[in-house]
Order: sequence, then structure tokens, then C-alpha cells
Amino acid sequence: MDREKVIDFYKLTKKQTQLIDFYLEKLIKTNKNFNLVGSSTLKCPWDRHVNDSLQLSKFIKNKDSRIVDFGTGAGIPGLLLNIYGHKNIILIDSKSKKIQFINNFISEFQISAKTICKRVDAIKNIKSDYIICRALSPLINLLNYSLFFSKTNTTLLFLKGRNVNTEILHAKKNFDFYYKLFESKSQGDGFVLKINKLVKL
Repeated sequence: MDREKVIDFYKLTKKQTQLIDFYLEKLIKTNKNFNLVGSSTLKCPWDRHVNDSLQLSKFIKNKDSRIVDFGTGAGIPGLLLNIYGHKNIILIDSKSKKIQFINNFISEFQISAKTICKRVDAIKNIKSDYIICRALSPLINLLNYSLFFSKTNTTLLFLKGRNVNTEILHAKKNFDFYYKLFESKSQGDGFVLKINKLVKL
């Protein structure tokens, strides 16, 4: 989707659209000096980053739900969901330059997201309603991390690539869980993997 289609599809307000424009402008500028995202993804950022992130919103009906974003990088998908109205989001990344980029944006535009600059596996005391992630690690690792953040009814929403079925088969050797796959609304043959009732075997 191009910019206008994304704006129309997600019914973005003028303020939300402006914030996303500012975010992408800063991302493109900063990425010239710091590798925040793959440079090729910035050729069509409204699809590769905005559309890819905002599609998770349809799975999160209550915008007050607590969301944790593993390995958020430049704030994708968590910061973009925060702009879209999901107010209770914690963005986690171990790279200080990436968290600093997010914090600068949060401060400048008074965004409500919170950040933690640590490895995900070094955090043990946060429980969430939803865990989201894009392009951090193989599924089996994400499930191990998720155990420390999960409650009985926590939902995991992972943006995954074309090898997702192989990752699921591998993960099923160590975990029991219910899952559904949804084709991504962004280009690239990706999927949204929704997981519930995660239990380690």
C-alpha cells in the first residue's frame, strides 16, 4: 500500500498522519548515520513499516491493553501502534542508539510509550496482555522470552516471514500453544502469527 491507501485503510486522523510523517522523516534522516532499519525498506516505508505495524491493531481490540514490543529497533511495530492510539506500550531493545532515537521522538512529540534499554531475556518482572515483535529472533527463542511476560490470557502477535511454518514445527517440539496464521497486509510474503495458551513442555 502507498501512503494514501494506508491512511484510508486505517482511517488515520490528520494528527496521526502528521506524526507518522514526522517519524518517517526522522527515521530516514537518522538512518543515514545509524543503521536503524534496512535502507531498502525506506523506499516504501508506508507499506513496509506503517502498514506492517498497524495491521496488528485489528487483533488488539482494547487500546488500553498493556503491550510489550520485543526488540523494537526503531520503534517498529510498537511506536507506530502507540501513535495509532495504543497508549500502554513498553518498547524494549538492547541497543542504546535505537532507544535514544525513540526517546528523542517521544520527548519531542509527547508520546506516551515507555522504553527499556535491556536485553529481553534480562527482564523478568513485567506481565503483559499482548507481546508483539518483528524480525528479532526465531520463534522458539521468542516463546522462551514470552514466558516471563505472559499471564494466563496473554496473546502473542509476531510478524513473521515465509519460513514461519518451519519455525512453528520446530517450536512445537518444546512448547504447546494454539496458533493462527494470517497473511500480512504488507508486501513481502509475510504473516501475522497469533499465539495463545503458551505452555512449555
